[in-house]
Amino acid sequence: MKRFIILSIAILFSLSAFAQVKGDMYLAGNLGASCGTQTVTLSEGSYSTKTSQPLDASFGIGAEFGYFVANNTRLAFSLSLPVSFSPTSKDDGKWLKNSTVAVGINPNIAYYVRLAERFYYTPEFGVLFEFGSYKQKLSSSQSYRTGVWGWGVYLHYAAFEFRINEKFALGFNVGSLDYSSAKIMDQESDSSISTGQFKFYLNSASIDFRFYF
Repeated sequence: MKRFIILSIAILFSLSAFAQVKGDMYLAGNLGASCGTQTVTLSEGSYSTKTSQPLDASFGIGAEFGYFVANNTRLAFSLSLPVSFSPTSKDDGKWLKNSTVAVGINPNIAYYVRLAERFYYTPEFGVLFEFGSYKQKLSSSQSYRTGVWGWGVYLHYAAFEFRINEKFALGFNVGSLDYSSAKIMDQESDSSISTGQFKFYLNSASIDFRFYF
């Protein structure tokens, strides 16, 4: 009986050691990517042809500080360096792609739901502000560069965390619902172009390496 009580206490202690409690903090580095292709079928009479077209692609690296303001509730602030590419048309058989290189500032909040020992479901809501440089590719030999800034909101509905041990954890996200708005400045005409996009991602992925202290 005594051994059973000691063992039970030890198990409870080991589980609580990895609980997400108020006052916990972490530093994280992260990598993210989203890309893919789509197949378009063109039909004319009894003939049809299929062509592959690249979709918008994005990549990024960043750093984050997280703090648990309550049990299972985390606030975080991150800085990122995102790069995105948007295919427009073909020139000499190659896709022309407009690109954006920016700096991002991202406050966010997440709630931790324990699914198993050391494994958590962590849906996250955040706001993103970005500013940087936009490059429009006019042809294979001609392009121009201008400034861009924007903002967005997102919901990471398929985010998870695995606690490797008391100090280290691995976070990952495989699905996101986003709305973003951007303003591209035209220095020659002293005007700007505003864009808005709503995206539902199933092919995105990001990985965080977190150090708790």
